[in-house]
Amino acid sequence: MKLVPPAEAIARKFPESVVFVVAPDPDGGEPNVMPAGWSMFTSNEPLMLSVSVGLENYTHDCLQQAEEFGIAFPSAAQRDDIVFCGSHSGADVDKLAGSDLELAEPAAISMPILEDAAACFECTLEGTLLTGDHRIFAGDVVAAHVSETYEEKVTNLGRAWSDGPDRFRTLSELLE
Repeated sequence: MKLVPPAEAIARKFPESVVFVVAPDPDGGEPNVMPAGWSMFTSNEPLMLSVSVGLENYTHDCLQQAEEFGIAFPSAAQRDDIVFCGSHSGADVDKLAGSDLELAEPAAISMPILEDAAACFECTLEGTLLTGDHRIFAGDVVAAHVSETYEEKVTNLGRAWSDGPDRFRTLSELLE
């Protein structure tokens, strides 16, 4: 093993999952949508999901005031939306108006979820954990949905949003 700077070793984690975090607008408007790479299931019983969000992000501020949120695994049709939402702050831009993302009715929470994500989870906030420059938001999964059109989620192959939508691929595309 060779000793390297942490950033060099971190680059080897790719490909990694990418999710959309759907956070309620504190002022009651449309939800904010942010792609995130640091998410995971944390419990089977009860089923729980968590996501780590940078303290400087508008989504962090939204989640800090929230009692519920959504996590969606983007489909291949949402590649451009991942890049758009990851390249703009919800404090400055209405990401739903600027993207092709569409909202769907939730089953158990009060804010909408994303249409045509490969899978979407409605969560109620269970707790948070401050971890340096990020905060982990953990939620109980209270409802789950799958797309009737798109079965596969996309995976993140790279680091920079400027790499564009080609850095997001489904497993089938990677195996072609």
